[in-house]
Amino acid sequence: MALLDSNIVEQLKGYFDKINANIELAAFLDDSEKSKELDSFLKEVDVISEKVNYVKKSFENDKADLDRANITRPTSFTILKDGENTGINFSGIPGGHEFNSFILAVLGLAGLGKKLEGDQLSKVESVDKPLNVETFVSLSCTHCPDVIQALNLISTYNKNITVTMVDSAVFFEEAKEKDIQAVPVVFINGEQKSVGAKTIEELINLIANV
Repeated sequence: MALLDSNIVEQLKGYFDKINANIELAAFLDDSEKSKELDSFLKEVDVISEKVNYVKKSFENDKADLDRANITRPTSFTILKDGENTGINFSGIPGGHEFNSFILAVLGLAGLGKKLEGDQLSKVESVDKPLNVETFVSLSCTHCPDVIQALNLISTYNKNITVTMVDSAVFFEEAKEKDIQAVPVVFINGEQKSVGAKTIEELINLIANV
């Protein structure tokens, strides 16, 4: 059964055909049912346009690629642009409210989305150390996408910043271990830094002052 509605596929085809870069979705999968579901989801995205391509990798065997993408969980994928890691990752399947976050990330990397400028851009560019930003979300959360989309945008302006959406339902045990009771929750280099809705200005200040 198709995961993507035919009307959505037609809309995406119109957007993806405007892309002037080679966008690659590299997934790191294991034998779980969720990995199979992510595989099916990305295969459906792959056939929409020649501009966006899916590559299936093994979480167990492709360790070098995992390390380059800064991915630590199976059932995850990273977005590459013209063969280069972009620092934008998804752990789980970006459905529900996070589907738009995924699509906007692809379009943003192709120069078709929002842009940073002025003081916001200066602050993001000033980050001179590696930051691994992981945000735990629920796919039914209505304000989680604002945080994910802002962080995805931020990461495109600084190669020191890696951002990952983590679906708390898929990684339930990890979320329980971290005592996550409300989402979104932002961790930076393993430390919890933010809970709840945040503006892009607040997130930029958070990242710039770590």
